[in-house]
Amino acid sequence: MFEADFLTPVEGSKRAYQKIVAEAAELVAAALPHQPYRGNSPRALAELVGNDFLSRQHSWEEITQTLRSVIAHSVAVSNPRTAAHLHCPPLLAALAAEVVITALNQSMDSFDQAPIATMVEQKLVGWLCSEAGLPKTAHGTFTTGGSQSNYMGLLLARDAFLEKRWNWTAQTAGLPAEARRLRILCSEVAHFTVEKSAAQLGLGTDSVVRVAVDSDFRMRLESLHDVLESLESRGLLPMAIVATAGTTDFGSVDPLAEIGALARQVNGWLHVDAAYGGALLFSGQHRAKVAGIEEADSVAIDFHKLFWQPIPCSAFLVRDARSFDSIKFHADYLNPELHEEEGIPNLVTTSLLTSRRFDALKLWISLQSLGREKLAAMVDHTIRLARLMLHGSSARRPTWSSCVSRNSVPSYFATFLASRQMRTAPMSRFDRVFLTAD
Repeated sequence: MFEADFLTPVEGSKRAYQKIVAEAAELVAAALPHQPYRGNSPRALAELVGNDFLSRQHSWEEITQTLRSVIAHSVAVSNPRTAAHLHCPPLLAALAAEVVITALNQSMDSFDQAPIATMVEQKLVGWLCSEAGLPKTAHGTFTTGGSQSNYMGLLLARDAFLEKRWNWTAQTAGLPAEARRLRILCSEVAHFTVEKSAAQLGLGTDSVVRVAVDSDFRMRLESLHDVLESLESRGLLPMAIVATAGTTDFGSVDPLAEIGALARQVNGWLHVDAAYGGALLFSGQHRAKVAGIEEADSVAIDFHKLFWQPIPCSAFLVRDARSFDSIKFHADYLNPELHEEEGIPNLVTTSLLTSRRFDALKLWISLQSLGREKLAAMVDHTIRLARLMLHGSSARRPTWSSCVSRNSVPSYFATFLASRQMRTAPMSRFDRVFLTAD
């Protein structure tokens, strides 16, 4: 009765699928914007969207017009002038993989819903752990992004600390009264999800202690040492230290090995937020910048940044697979305990999510498409472009003279601007930071 609306093994259905996907691809190619963004206001865009969602069945021609409008009024992430954020132009190989992912619609929570997809993710996660230098006990899962990965790192850190310090299981007993003494340390330019995670974990944002950075926006080891001594003197407990490999604003990489050593001294968990800088693992010239990542208890890597993957595509890696035990639950319809005894992998036991996309496929296909040498060259070329943007070239070296922003400029960014003799000016029209060249 409704077969015409679905992809089925029937020949007519497969031909209809091929036609509609081909037309969609042609539409994207034809309507792809030639500028970063057309500049329409939220009100104007709301009028374009309208409120007619289910009043009647629309023709494909009408739907095509709707899609054309969406494409035309979207941010063109492949435009070289689109540089305000970190999400990237996607690789063609990844876009092809997305077609397969959406058509197959596997759900990664249980083996019986995603048999070969489960094996792809497990094998890819194991390979990523090895590339990061983690031990054979390591494991991981794909996530929706750095926010989820950072949250998972601090969740497992909290549970491990409670178990080790007080033989306390948060999964069943919640938080003990002593949890108010727990502290999470990170640099003053670390991602805001550290505070967000602390709030969601019941520790509160006051549990986050920001550590000063040096002139290159890397966590100062002297300041970290001072903070640890201060916490000890006040009877507070450093549950975790978050080291950043690639800060959002500056791309700075904290001294990972040294921070890891201090984390071990205080029996704290080391979480490395490499959402941005994880690609340095595959760089031909800059791999040494993330030396020490192998000492991490957990690592966050975003592939929808410097691996050029469509959103979402990220991974969370953990040093010891047993750390996932604190978030493990069993459901008879999904992952009965019998499956573990029989060696059947159900990935819901390592994820905060139940239904989950087969995002590992697009990374796998992309890696196969590029190869190690080309991926390294792409990462290194991107870093060269960033340096060129900052320092200019011998042919034309621009002088950056001003920065405009709707909101107040953070103190650490103001220091950065001042070091380059730049001025700041509030501009109500803009909600991003822009640099202007003389």
